[in-house]
Amino acid sequence: MIAILSGKLKIDQQITSNNSQIYELKELNLQSELNNCKNDILYFVRDATCLKDAVPQNLIYVECTSDEVRKCFVNSAQVEADSFQPAMAFACDLLNRAYRMQALYSSMLHMILDGKGISGILSDIADRAESSIVMIDMSGKIMAHSSPFRLQNPLWTQSVKQGYCPTEFMEHIRKLRQEKGKLPGSDPYVRVCEEMQLFYLCSKISKNDTLFGYIFMIQPDSEFGADCYEMLSIVSKALTETTLKHQNKITLQSHLYGEMLTDMLNGISEKQAETRIHVSELTFPNYMRVLTVKPLYYHGEVSLAASIQPQLETIFLVEQSIVYQKSIVLIIGVKKDRTIPPEQLEQLRALCAQNYLLAGISNSFSNPTKFPEYYRQAEKAVILSQRMDADGFIHSYVDYAFFDMLDNLPEELRLMRYCHPALPLLREYDRQKGTKLYETLRSFTLTGFNQNRTAELLFLHRNTLNYRRQKIMQLCGIDLEDSQTKFLLSYSFAIDLFLEKNTLYS
Repeated sequence: MIAILSGKLKIDQQITSNNSQIYELKELNLQSELNNCKNDILYFVRDATCLKDAVPQNLIYVECTSDEVRKCFVNSAQVEADSFQPAMAFACDLLNRAYRMQALYSSMLHMILDGKGISGILSDIADRAESSIVMIDMSGKIMAHSSPFRLQNPLWTQSVKQGYCPTEFMEHIRKLRQEKGKLPGSDPYVRVCEEMQLFYLCSKISKNDTLFGYIFMIQPDSEFGADCYEMLSIVSKALTETTLKHQNKITLQSHLYGEMLTDMLNGISEKQAETRIHVSELTFPNYMRVLTVKPLYYHGEVSLAASIQPQLETIFLVEQSIVYQKSIVLIIGVKKDRTIPPEQLEQLRALCAQNYLLAGISNSFSNPTKFPEYYRQAEKAVILSQRMDADGFIHSYVDYAFFDMLDNLPEELRLMRYCHPALPLLREYDRQKGTKLYETLRSFTLTGFNQNRTAELLFLHRNTLNYRRQKIMQLCGIDLEDSQTKFLLSYSFAIDLFLEKNTLYS
């Protein structure tokens, strides 16, 4: 209180040897009983000389001619005669404001407990301040905002609707964070964003020295009311004590990754993703793949997050994971040769087998803003593996890329016309003659044209297979030693298999 009064009035002498919490102000009547003075009251007296019998602990006075009395002062401040009444008025105003802020804090806690939500609280504060308020995390995602949003700025209006701060504003914040000393401690402070010609009052949201985000009160001018500073400070305190109550540094970091990855999958632009990653200083591996893990029997998101997700994070030593559309999605770091360590794959396989899970793995990539594209690869590997009745629990997109291409072709495009003519010819011949030349050629193709493996697969004697092979070449007029023919037959049977499975799936 004395520090604040010093900014308003001239303080001649000051002693603070036993700092006290003040709950009441009182002008001391020297005719009254002084022995009842309390330590939580700030007393005002013009002439402190007469206090020799009982000196209050907290005192503001005009004069004191007794050195003996001065020796008894604990907390005191001397003001000039014409400042006595203004000092009382200022102190009264400070105390009343403190009571109002205390009531506001209690009100906010009640609103939170009643389920009003953060946006409702910010709207209530914005109404009192006649301003606009947003709460953002470290990546620039708008976690909540006051409504209606009074700030008449096209970029902010659009950004609030989209759920993230304007790029120019986030770049401004990033630069301030990089300049040491530009962002002070926990107390609210005023800054100007010259790029957008806006002033803002800012309060940090942090816990245990870990910065979670900011609350901004934004307006076109720098004239923020005296209560705005305290209101924003109280909002920050209330939200920290409620929304971050059970959070630690690890979970706060996981929250940032989770919000970032989810927003990317929900469609924010690559430019916005790049800015937010840059501003929030989120790190990603140099080489990475997307892993999606989907339960064959879905029991809810809570079950996935509580049981499977922590085990996957332990296997791959990552914190970039989310639960999204009934799957667990992770970004996993891979070696320079883009491979996943065999021991991790084995642990993943065991986890999938034990919990009836299917896993899809994307191709490798280096740019985190491309995450949605590679998520689609991992997800498609799982979907196509089920459609193609593939064995095993782990499926890589590289094995299904051809089928993915076919799946994205227009439905009106008749794929069978692109197959080698040997396929329909052998089908018709088998139908008429009761032979199995089509199945023989397909198995021969699937084994990479290896005669021994084909004979084992079809349970045929080698001579029988040689006979069928010669019959196929004679009937279709093809050379099964020709590399071009092998290529044409390979993709033709892949198309044929896809059409067969796709018909069954439909």
